Amino acid sequence: MNKFALLFMGLLLISACTVQSQQLDMARQVMPRGGDSVDVEQFAWQVRFNDTEFKVYSISVGGGIVFANEQGLEVAFDGWDVLIVSGMPGSLGMIRVDKSGSPRVHHVQGLDDAFEVHCEEPRRSGNGWHTRCQHERDGRAHRMDHRISLTEDGRISRIEASLIPGVGPMVITPLFDIGN
Repeated sequence: MNKFALLFMGLLLISACTVQSQQLDMARQVMPRGGDSVDVEQFAWQVRFNDTEFKVYSISVGGGIVFANEQGLEVAFDGWDVLIVSGMPGSLGMIRVDKSGSPRVHHVQGLDDAFEVHCEEPRRSGNGWHTRCQHERDGRAHRMDHRISLTEDGRISRIEASLIPGVGPMVITPLFDIGN
């Protein structure tokens, strides 16, 4: 999986996003630690998006986390948002979220489309964080919220990222309760 790490280190640097260390530290708590004796299966995650499901593994890269599998799916997460999705089967193509300005700009290669998404600051909500976002097109507002759910001890239990207007969010969840 080192090839995934190298690829996304470059992609994360290109994205030029700011990372909130509290969220990133929280995300790193679910990363495997130790040597070769670690059973990586206990650190597997599931990605669900656009009527598909994939098993991925988390990799700490630069200032973020990459969820990747051997089939080429790669999802870059900065601790607050999904920034890059590549390797999805079908014609969707790469999705890239540019957070360098306001509003954000979502680029969807397979749709040959880029669109602005207006987001509020993340707010604490129940057992996690909620970022309210929306995109307006043809006089219609599309909600594109992002959520991070946490366990009682502060570990990530669910990431939801709305990436394309009118399409359900990408949902990333750990497959196993990994404990502390």
